[in-house]
Amino acid sequence: MSLARPLRSTPSEPFADAAAPPFLRVRDISRAYGTVEALREVSIDFLAGEVHAIVGENGAGKSTLTRLLGGEEQPDSGAIFIEGQARVLSRPSDARRAGIAIVHQQFQLVEQLTVAENIGLEDVPTARRFRPLPVIDTSVMLRRACERLAPFGLADRASARVRDLSIAEKQVVEIARALGGNTRLLILDEPTSALSGGETETLFAHIRALRKAGVAIVFIAHSLSEVLNIADRITVLRDGRLIATMPVAALDTASLARLIVGRELAAGAEASGHRLAGDVVLQVARAEADADAADAPLIALRRGQILGMPTYIGSALRGLLARITGEASAGSLSVTLGGADISRASIAARVKRGLCLVPADATAEGLAPKLTVEDNILLPNAGRYTRFGLLRRSSAREAIDALIRDLDIRPADRQATVENLSGGNRQKVAIAKWLLSGASVLVMDDPTRGVDVGAKVEMYRIMRGHVEGSGAILIASSDLDELIALSDRLVVIHGERAVARFDDKPFDKAGILAASSGATGVFSSKADAGFRPENTTKTEG
Repeated sequence: MSLARPLRSTPSEPFADAAAPPFLRVRDISRAYGTVEALREVSIDFLAGEVHAIVGENGAGKSTLTRLLGGEEQPDSGAIFIEGQARVLSRPSDARRAGIAIVHQQFQLVEQLTVAENIGLEDVPTARRFRPLPVIDTSVMLRRACERLAPFGLADRASARVRDLSIAEKQVVEIARALGGNTRLLILDEPTSALSGGETETLFAHIRALRKAGVAIVFIAHSLSEVLNIADRITVLRDGRLIATMPVAALDTASLARLIVGRELAAGAEASGHRLAGDVVLQVARAEADADAADAPLIALRRGQILGMPTYIGSALRGLLARITGEASAGSLSVTLGGADISRASIAARVKRGLCLVPADATAEGLAPKLTVEDNILLPNAGRYTRFGLLRRSSAREAIDALIRDLDIRPADRQATVENLSGGNRQKVAIAKWLLSGASVLVMDDPTRGVDVGAKVEMYRIMRGHVEGSGAILIASSDLDELIALSDRLVVIHGERAVARFDDKPFDKAGILAASSGATGVFSSKADAGFRPENTTKTEG
C-alpha cells in the first residue's frame, strides 16, 4: 500500500524569510569519543520554513549532530541557540520542550498497539468517569490522533494496529507523532530508506507542506538526487568538520559528490562498454509442463554480465530471491546452476556450487556483528582451512588481507569488530566472505541501500571486477537510476512472470517504470514476454 494522498503543495522557492533570525543555531560545537573527533567546531543555522539537508559519508558526523540537537548527548564545547537564546539540551525532554522532534531511521513504534495509542503514548489522556482512579480516555486519544493524521490523509487509519500498516504508512505515523505540541524543528533521519519511488514523492509533498507551514526541516539522507530534489540548502560534513553550506541551486550531483568525498569520483555505476556474454550460468524457469513457460526462462543470467531487476523495498521480489538462493522452497520454480538442477538443493549445497546471496541488510542477515572482520569472512570458509579438527587461521590470513586490500575495507584491520564498521564496509565484508569461497554467481538484494556515495562507487567497482573476472551478478534494486547504469540487461518480474526485458542500452526508463508499476497494455503479461525477439523491448536511437 502506498502513502495516502499528498498534502496540497508544489515545489517552490524556499519559504523562509531570509531576514528572519534562525530558529536554531549551533556555534562551534565539538564532540569526541575518546580520541575520535566526531564533530569539530561545526556551525550551522536552521531557518523556519526551510528544508536543510545534512549530507556526508558514513562517519562524517551526521548522527552525532542529530543526537546533540535531540538532547541525547551534549557537546564537549560550543553552544546551541534557539531563537537567539543559548540553551542546554541535557536530555531528550529538553529538546522536545524546545520544539525539536526527531524521526529516527528505525521506527520507534509499538507494533501491537493502535496508531492512536502510539501517537498518544507521550501524553496519555485520562478521565475518572465516576471511578476512584483515572482511566485512559480512548475517545480523546482517538480524536487527537485523527487530528494529527488528517493533514496526511490517514485519519481513517487511527484505529488500525501498527503491525497492519505499510512501511510508508508507518513513516507518516512517525512524523505525525513527532509533530505534536509545539514542534518547530523536525529532524528526519533517512526518512526514505524504506519507501518506494512513488511513496518518496508523496512524502516530499508532505515535507513541502510542513515547510510552507513554517516548520524547519532537517533532512538527513544518502541519496543525492533526493537531497537535490527536496532541500533549500545543503550542509556537507566530512570527518566531523563542516565543509560547506550552500543553496541547492548552486549544486548538482557531481559537485555535491565532490564536496562529500573530497575528491573527483570515478565512473560510478556506469558499465565500461558492452560486456561480452558467456554461457547461461543461472536459469530460473516455471516448472509446469506449460509449453509457453517451458520455452522461456524467467531469468537467464549469463557469465560476465549483470542482470538487473527493478524492485521496491518490501516487494515480493525478495521472496523470489529467497527461492533462488535456497532460503525458501523453490516451489513451482526450476533453478539450474551451471547446467545442474539445484531446485531442491540446500543453501550449503548452493554455496558450494558458487551461488551466494548478498542481502540488503548485511548486519541483520549476512554478518555476525559482534565478531571480527576475519571471523565473519571465515565463517562459511572454515572447512577450507581446517585440518584434523583445527582451524589454521595463519593459512587464511594472507587471502583475507588480500580481500581487505582489494575491496578497500576500512579500517584495513582484520581484527576490527564488524558492528563498528560503516554500512558500506559491512556490505564489503559480506561480499568478501563469498569471494573467498570462490562464488561465481552473486545474488544481490538492494546492496547499496543506505550506503553513502563514496562507498557506492567502491561497491560498483567491486561488482564490475567480479563480472569482468567471469563471474555473474543478479541484482534487485529499488534505485532505478543505479540499476539502469550498472546493468547489462534488465528484466521486470511480477510474481512468476517476466513482463518485460530490456537488452539494449540506453534503456528506456519510462518503459521500465511502466512495466514495474504493472501498467496494462504496454507489455505482454505472458510468462515468456520479453524472451522472444518479437517481445524484446529495445530503445530507439
